[in-house]
Amino acid sequence: MDIILKEEYEKFVPADYKSVISCCSDIALANGINIYLIGGVVRDLILNNIFKDVDITVEYDAIEFAKLLEAKIDCKIISTQENLRTAKVEFANGVQIDFASTREEKYSSGGVLPVAYNFGCELEKDVKRRDFTINTLALGLLNKDKYKLIDYFNGYSDLNNKKIKILHAKSFIDDPSRIIRALKFMVRFGFELDTYTKKLMEEYLSDNSDLIPLERIKNELFQYFSIPKENLYKNIIDYKVYKLFGDNPITEFDEKKLKKFQDLKFIYFTFLVLNSNYEDERYNLTSKEKKILNEIKQLLTENIKKDDFEIYKKYNEKQDLSLNIYYLITNDTTVLRYQKILKNIKVEITGNDLINLGYKPSKIFIQIFDDILREKLKGKIKTKEEEIEFIKKMSR
Repeated sequence: MDIILKEEYEKFVPADYKSVISCCSDIALANGINIYLIGGVVRDLILNNIFKDVDITVEYDAIEFAKLLEAKIDCKIISTQENLRTAKVEFANGVQIDFASTREEKYSSGGVLPVAYNFGCELEKDVKRRDFTINTLALGLLNKDKYKLIDYFNGYSDLNNKKIKILHAKSFIDDPSRIIRALKFMVRFGFELDTYTKKLMEEYLSDNSDLIPLERIKNELFQYFSIPKENLYKNIIDYKVYKLFGDNPITEFDEKKLKKFQDLKFIYFTFLVLNSNYEDERYNLTSKEKKILNEIKQLLTENIKKDDFEIYKKYNEKQDLSLNIYYLITNDTTVLRYQKILKNIKVEITGNDLINLGYKPSKIFIQIFDDILREKLKGKIKTKEEEIEFIKKMSR
């Protein structure tokens, strides 16, 4: 029996989007082109979720279709992807829609970007390349198919049964980032992994001998950790998804303390990769990220006395994020003392001041600055004038 989503469409699609979609449908119909709402927007209509972005798939070249729209109505193409034949169009009322050509994809090896081909193919071939059945759902926009749910992979049933189900046996091998995406949908919607999907995930993670590039997986991971839900990191550990990054994640840290920090995405990422060979190119670290990880490693290997001067020297010039993560791992409260009190204490004199006092530039400058810092940390010196007076007494 056909499933018609007219009521959901009328109720949940805002009027400004309806107006634009109607114009697109008219132009498609006049030119013999099939277009469909696809993926997340259809899923959200069925779930009665808040309406977000609209994706329209085109059984044709989407860029050429966008040019047709420009020629017929008040709109403009604001971006395109030539290799994927996609276009983003902004309409006169401010609505933006992403148009994608139907296409097929093939993978040369696991974890790399697929090669797209056969643009403008039948919709059924297009949805076969997608990740989960709940994201293969399309909604007809033309003629007898208007408002009709097009469901080649039983996604509607999986959606109602709250199941995340993969499309084919090689899906995780082709694109391991789908493992993170599976957790993302599981957490966002409160769904469960289908038994077959969970089995494939476990098999992949138990025998993940290939050192796959992590660029796409890292992006998915950061999106996952942006979800405002509990137990995000616990899921990564419980489902052994950490094996994508290494075999020795950090699991001992105070969850309550973690909640007060920003940059949670990178903190969690650090917990996953710190004990791995993150210098490897496959981790796709920025220079800033690598610097933070290296600083944390350094902090973990340095033992200090509980003397304020030693504390200051250990933490000085380290980035706050490095210190915060080190604190979460070690619960070393000297970090808090440094950040709240010691960090703001600075030596005010400069090398020029020392030269003016008769000193010649040499390594002694460092010793003098350290001596002054010790006294300031003890509270015995407070002003620049007192620093100069201290130096004068030293030289007598």
